[in-house]
Amino acid sequence: MRKIAFAGCLMVCVLLLPGCWDKTELTDRSFILGLAIDKADKGMVDLTVQVYKPVHSGGSQGKQGGDISYINVHTKGKTMFDGIRDIILHTGRKAQWSHLQAIIVEDQLVQTYPVGEVLDLFYRGHEARLSSSFFIAHGKASQYLEMKPLIEKTISQQLLQITKFSDRHNYKTTDTSLLDLFLGLRSQTGISLVPYITKSGEKEEELVANGMAVLKNGKWKGTVSSQDSRMIHMLLNKYKGGIIRVPCETQSDSSDASDNSLEVLSFHSKLKPRIEGEAVKLQVFVQFSAAIGEMRCTKLKTPEDEKEFAETAARTVEQSLRKTLDQMKQKKLDLIGLGDRIYRKDPAQWKRWKRNWGERFADTQIDIKVKVEIKNSGTAIPKPLSMDK
Repeated sequence: MRKIAFAGCLMVCVLLLPGCWDKTELTDRSFILGLAIDKADKGMVDLTVQVYKPVHSGGSQGKQGGDISYINVHTKGKTMFDGIRDIILHTGRKAQWSHLQAIIVEDQLVQTYPVGEVLDLFYRGHEARLSSSFFIAHGKASQYLEMKPLIEKTISQQLLQITKFSDRHNYKTTDTSLLDLFLGLRSQTGISLVPYITKSGEKEEELVANGMAVLKNGKWKGTVSSQDSRMIHMLLNKYKGGIIRVPCETQSDSSDASDNSLEVLSFHSKLKPRIEGEAVKLQVFVQFSAAIGEMRCTKLKTPEDEKEFAETAARTVEQSLRKTLDQMKQKKLDLIGLGDRIYRKDPAQWKRWKRNWGERFADTQIDIKVKVEIKNSGTAIPKPLSMDK
């Protein structure tokens, strides 16, 4: 009797197990690698999706590189959801967003609509990854998905690699995911810094990430140059390594392009805001070590020469940081999250200041201190090779 009862329980458990009645085969899905969003007429949006196209892994005989592993599909809709659902009319497969690598939005679009409104779908849906990279494009976003990648198999993957490694080695742009964008939109200052992509080359056939686009509460506020991008990363203590150019002490007319170069080995910065009555004072502390990467016009024969060179490098960085901060103050854009720091330090004070924070930030008194340590001069002698012995 017990065996019969046990078998009956097993049968009931088996019947309650979930089945595969709602399964979707891989051949029924179209995997989206990239998405471009452009402004269209009459309040509509143009969508271009880059869809993975299954091909043989090896190159075809007599055909270098094999077949193209993607196709681009264009749709249009009153809403993002409407345009996305029309993808199936072109591919015959349901769109799958779990492999999305890059989202590109036209700069003209974010000048009209807040980016949070445009991308609302991706923050509510469960398929899209919040780690997908986000870009603002100069001109139509769709034209960038039509460009041929230089090394990677798709332009979406190339964009992902550009920001990933630029953000580690030279910091002339940034790496912004959907999650980073969301956190910027929800921050107290509402500032988001996004990689800005343009075309390069004589025929504008290549893509390049050039500086950053600035969004405030999701709306377009202009761009930041590649030089200012590096300084902002330094101020935010996100700068881990790169090249710093140090001008010559005496520069003749014939060598106006001559600069020494330092390779940053380690870097640390700290922002220390102080509230004094109704005024804000900001202290910036920067300390980094570097190796001489290129000597073109300076000799380091004695410890005093090395000390003087380190002081010159410190002044150069200080001047660049101050120039970038002055531009922020002039535009009344807090790109370093100073307002968020004040909010965490004194929420009540921030509540009174938030409405006119732009004007208050423009009046902020800033003190910058930079310390540089030269670790080594490389494998060559510590003076330019072009100089006479």
